[in-house]
Amino acid sequence: MNGSDNLHALIGVIADDLTGANATGVLLRKRGFRTAALTGMEWPSGGLAGYDCVVINTESRAAHPRVAYDRVLRSARLILANDGMPLGKRIDSTLRGNLGPEIEAVLAALGRTSMAVLTGAFPASGRTTRDGVHYVNGVPLAETPVRDDPLMPVTESHVPTLVAAQTDLSIAILGLGEIRQGPAAVADRIREESAAGVRILCADAETDADVENLAQGMAQSGLRLVAADPGPLTASYARALMATRRRRAMVVAGSVSEPSRAQLDRLEREMGAHLVVVDAAALAAGGDEAEQEVDRVLNELLGLDEEIRVIGVRSGKLLERPDPEDAEQIADGFAEIAARALKAMPDIAGLYTTGGDITLAVCRRLGSRALNLVEEVLPLAVSARLMGGQQPGLPIVTKGGLVGGPDAAVQCVSKILEEVEHYD
Repeated sequence: MNGSDNLHALIGVIADDLTGANATGVLLRKRGFRTAALTGMEWPSGGLAGYDCVVINTESRAAHPRVAYDRVLRSARLILANDGMPLGKRIDSTLRGNLGPEIEAVLAALGRTSMAVLTGAFPASGRTTRDGVHYVNGVPLAETPVRDDPLMPVTESHVPTLVAAQTDLSIAILGLGEIRQGPAAVADRIREESAAGVRILCADAETDADVENLAQGMAQSGLRLVAADPGPLTASYARALMATRRRRAMVVAGSVSEPSRAQLDRLEREMGAHLVVVDAAALAAGGDEAEQEVDRVLNELLGLDEEIRVIGVRSGKLLERPDPEDAEQIADGFAEIAARALKAMPDIAGLYTTGGDITLAVCRRLGSRALNLVEEVLPLAVSARLMGGQQPGLPIVTKGGLVGGPDAAVQCVSKILEEVEHYD
């Protein structure tokens, strides 16, 4: 799994105390992610359908290093077992606690090619790092009251030195000079250090712009990375990574009404949509013929240029008086194409479906038994999110085949793409 794998997975963050978990969860929420903060290391019995992020509290800051390692490893594996992606390791902004063992644990769960990008920077709270030295409101960390903390005193201001005392993993430094060259330079450096076997990259940052450059570079690197920080880098990285992931809208248009055809024609002209024409008769035939048609359409979708932001399927000519069984098989065939495309093309940000039978078939095939209704896009066209099933939280805009004027499809698809911009 690299940085772009499992792209619709629940984002996981592991924190060493509850207040830190909540603080990071709120930062994620401000970025638009629906976030649940667990008070312990037990997964909710009802699951977390509809949530984008989960923050787990291990209560391990003052624990013995071995205990801290075990708790974080268990939490990381718990996230992975629930189809999640451990993306953040929340650390204290004054670098107290078991930084080394806890980062080791997350990386152990993610595999040998993973890397942690660590920074204590939280510019809005006066936490900054320059040349590897961590400052609190301009004062070197070891010269602040944290030096006398009764449980976890910190007597070292140089972050790489502090972390090296807690782990044998290879460590490198990413300075402000490179970070301020922009995300591309950051991404290049991350790849270089990863290739050299570095597992923890200690990064400087003094401003929100520095944190953003770092996050964007992490997302662009394409590697399996964990943000180890007090929260801002994790939130920015999640947002930046999502922007590289959710890029496309998928159209599933089974309606062959004249208004629907005109709307789809305009969608192709104005938005450069590429809609593969499906042989409805082949789907209605069922068996091998239907399976071959599904495979053909899916292969064509997979072969499209990645820069095409609106893709999908539309029906060919209308069957002569299809009976209810034929109509059901056609709808099921469209739903099968949609489900396989979502699994194979995780950069799909959401669905636009036309026709009540098509929408119902898609929801059933994806195992979603309910829709979380969001808003009206235009009369008789609704924006919603799938609840439960294989794609929980996935945006969907539904519209009847006879609904709307010539620009209805453009309006509905534009609403889906707003979900992409939401993460940009």
